[in-house]
Amino acid sequence: MAQTTIILSIIALVLIVINTKTNGKQYMGLKIGLKQFIKTMPVILGAFILAGIIEVMIPKEFVQNWLSKEAGLKGIFLGTFGGMLLAMGPYAFYPIVASLMVSGAGLGTIISMITGWALLGLSKAPFEIGFFGVDFTIKKTICSLPFSLVAGLIAYFLELIVFS
Repeated sequence: MAQTTIILSIIALVLIVINTKTNGKQYMGLKIGLKQFIKTMPVILGAFILAGIIEVMIPKEFVQNWLSKEAGLKGIFLGTFGGMLLAMGPYAFYPIVASLMVSGAGLGTIISMITGWALLGLSKAPFEIGFFGVDFTIKKTICSLPFSLVAGLIAYFLELIVFS
């Protein structure tokens, strides 16, 4: 995480210098960025607190039986549908998934959860229905479901064969 912060900071500084030489609106950009930070900070803080609570509250036995590598297909199905049901943005979703991973969830479960969230997330359904209609949303869900499951299966087998 520190490496990413350093890289993003360097990019931001380079862009500030470039902006200073081209149009001089770097202060406006910094002001807009600060406003976005202030708006999203409560969500990020809440997500990290929730992720920490989840990490200490979920019994290790639950993770071992239902979400770990040993859970196999059960974990992949739970990951897919869990990701689909977690109707939240990335600031909240990723810390929660990271806490499950730290608690011992298997790679297949984590990959299927992220893929299920990205492809099947119910938070997107109202927009999809509004723009594309119910028929499209149903077809998209039916077509996307196997991708999430297959992604989880691929990760599961890679974890068993390659990463063990």
